[in-house]
Amino acid sequence: MRVSRSHRLAVALATVALTTGTACAADAAQATPDSPTTVATATTATGTTATVGTRLAAGGLTPDQRRRADQLVSVFENSTTEIQYGYAENINDGRGVTAGRAGFTTNDGDALKVVRAYTAVSPDNPLARFVPELERLAASGSGDTSGLPEADYIAAWKQAAQDPAFRQVQDDQVDQRYFTPAMDQADRLGLGTALARAELYDASIQHGNGSEYDALPALVDRTVAKVGSPSAAGERAWLDAFFDVRIDDLNNPANSSTADEWRKSVDRVECLRRIAASGNYDLDGPFTITAFGSGYTIG
Repeated sequence: MRVSRSHRLAVALATVALTTGTACAADAAQATPDSPTTVATATTATGTTATVGTRLAAGGLTPDQRRRADQLVSVFENSTTEIQYGYAENINDGRGVTAGRAGFTTNDGDALKVVRAYTAVSPDNPLARFVPELERLAASGSGDTSGLPEADYIAAWKQAAQDPAFRQVQDDQVDQRYFTPAMDQADRLGLGTALARAELYDASIQHGNGSEYDALPALVDRTVAKVGSPSAAGERAWLDAFFDVRIDDLNNPANSSTADEWRKSVDRVECLRRIAASGNYDLDGPFTITAFGSGYTIG
């Protein structure tokens, strides 16, 4: 089970620039807000409009909202709005090699599940030969990748990422392991805004969905204990409290092996808080952000 995901950038907090109706030379103008009438995820639901943004009846985001949520996660994980299926490196956070669009790691079974799923549809793929060592690493929780060996594994991952089937496997794993659990949490909480759902999705990617103190369910429980349910506190107030709880966890994680990297990743939460401060709870686009000192347009 995934415990956490460390950010690979060692940069300071930066301010965000968010545009909602004007254009400038470097950034696109605000587009007409997307219609909230259709949602498409693991389940399909009809959206309804409420006092706090676009409320979605049965979990999920509109296609455009989901794409923007994925772009935000990609910025936080890989410093680009383009999904990085071929990314692979050892970021020295104790989890071995981190790879792919969601940072699948070798020491906790994340990468193993991806490679197994890929091998099931493409037995002769360049990563298949690493399954036995990935099994050993997942069983031991070791960050020592010398047995892969690391350079060969990274090269094979990059090669596999050229295959649409491998990219689809990564998409499916993200949906099954991170997006759907986050949307289930949002449904149970009654969260209706796209931004709140995107924040739980991002937390699911970084913190995981297990029973650990640092995982998304524990963050949700601590937020509810602090301010009550979203219906009691109001969704915007609840989300702001969740930002606080998540930042506190990033600064003081129970998992000490990730502490240094997580402290550097606080700006991914602050970036989403700044979007909230702008009032763009529906993630209407395009809009611009600055995260970890660099600017991006979310389309």
